[in-house]
Amino acid sequence: MRRLFESLTGMVKRDTDPLSEPRTAMTWMREIKQEDISTQLSAVRDMVAKIEGRNSVNLATLQALFVIDEKIQPTYEQVRQQYIQNPRAGKAIEEKLWDDIVGFARAMLAAYEPFVRLEEPALGEEAGFIQSTALMLARAMHYVGIQVKWHYFRFQNPPATLWATANQLYRLAEVSGVDSQAFRLYPDQETQPTSCADEFIRIQMLSSLHNGNFSLRQFDWADRWLSIWSGNVQVERKYRDGVHQFCVNLAEPMGAVKINEAIEGDMLRFWGVGALLAEMGKLMNQLEAGDSPARLGLGDDARMPSCLEFLRQLEILWSRERSQDTNRSERTKVNKLVQITSGLATVFSAVRFDDERAMARASVRGTPDGDEVMDMKLYGYVTERTRQKLVQAQSRNHAYANKAKSIEHDEWVVENQSAGGFGAILPVEGHDWVRLGVLLAVRNDEQSSWMIAVIRRLNRINPEQIYAGVQILTNTPVAASMKSLDEERHVPVVGEGIDTVGLVLRKNALYIPYLGEGKRINTVLMHAADYAPGRLYHLVAREKAFMIRIGETLEKGPDWIWTSVELLRRDA
Repeated sequence: MRRLFESLTGMVKRDTDPLSEPRTAMTWMREIKQEDISTQLSAVRDMVAKIEGRNSVNLATLQALFVIDEKIQPTYEQVRQQYIQNPRAGKAIEEKLWDDIVGFARAMLAAYEPFVRLEEPALGEEAGFIQSTALMLARAMHYVGIQVKWHYFRFQNPPATLWATANQLYRLAEVSGVDSQAFRLYPDQETQPTSCADEFIRIQMLSSLHNGNFSLRQFDWADRWLSIWSGNVQVERKYRDGVHQFCVNLAEPMGAVKINEAIEGDMLRFWGVGALLAEMGKLMNQLEAGDSPARLGLGDDARMPSCLEFLRQLEILWSRERSQDTNRSERTKVNKLVQITSGLATVFSAVRFDDERAMARASVRGTPDGDEVMDMKLYGYVTERTRQKLVQAQSRNHAYANKAKSIEHDEWVVENQSAGGFGAILPVEGHDWVRLGVLLAVRNDEQSSWMIAVIRRLNRINPEQIYAGVQILTNTPVAASMKSLDEERHVPVVGEGIDTVGLVLRKNALYIPYLGEGKRINTVLMHAADYAPGRLYHLVAREKAFMIRIGETLEKGPDWIWTSVELLRRDA
């Protein structure tokens, strides 16, 4: 009786093993779907990890894995979107989400690997494995792509093992003759038909963006758009002059490179992006004509004009005619410290203190000296009154100098510099705020004036250090204050006879000299919240007042906008 009970218990356990067949996998997934998101992902990770420990794998287990993989996708997508939608989450939250997302992708890739390596399926299962090969390889490649993408989100170079895995998976798809076979990666999801070649191209083209100049949001847009556009790209084994722009060596653990001349090799694969660029051109024309990004399939979160600007950047980046040296000046190796401060309020204050110090110095050099000369002409000596004016001016100058010194700042180690900027190595610790597009005030030392700069490039060198590429926007910023004339007109009258002019607070800004298209343009850098095309402002800079109209945006950052302005009149 006991032996019969043990036998029945064993049968029940075998029947309820989620990895035994698709039916038990489906039942198990319905059960864990009742749990919270974190528990669901952990349960799936733990379950699929059991595949690696098995002595052998079979077709039923692969089919069960397909079911678990597909049913967990909505949950996994929720976590990925949580990360993407919150780029400014705190360090602890970002690390937790990143580890969950990348850790899950690693676990799923590891679960598919035993089936990828399987050379001799069990008797009677050959046909089933052949039928499942394309989906198995594409899903494995999909999880490679997720890891690559999330490394780019952190400005990290993906590990060489990921490139080696992607290249090997695509090579296996070629050998199996399924590289171009089209299907839905997850039939339950509303996704575009894909193939092993599409997943491969999506990963490789994403690698072409890893120059540190794109934000998390832009990387995500590009990845989603490539899932739509990849069908316009054909991978070939022979180089075709005038057609192919990219090449990858399947035998090497590295991503694609851009090429300009013929090269040969059995493991080299080539592709061009002419058809892809043509498709992008159509989209840009439609957007310029007033169509919406969402209606064109670019995503509900794609907004104008950012979407169109990014498409133009991609067109330049992928175009054959793009010059690699465009707008780049020669870099020289250096080893020096620079002083850095950030935060719009602090940046504006730093420049204002510089201006006040310069004006104080001019005052010292100007009026008192003139008075001294006049005293000598009239009296033959310098009067006490003139001496006191000189002392007061010098005191103001020292006060402004001390103010300038009191600006809180960090020191960065610069390793290279060019006419337009510099590159610095920073510790990760304490630099969570360092992100693309952040505005900086930069100076060489306390005797120098502050320059305005922006972070253009980031790259995680190792777990402890990051590289920041910084562009100098101007060496000669001018502190300014602005008051919206539109807002002033709508200030409510507090009481009869009370003058409401002046109740609108002045806003800090910077005047930036700018040379565009061969001519000098009046520009202002302001808080993003203060920007509105066509808005009228009363602007004061260095004791000179103007009425200006806000023009076109030249560039925007996380909290600032650099815009052209039209000078309407100069006020007395």
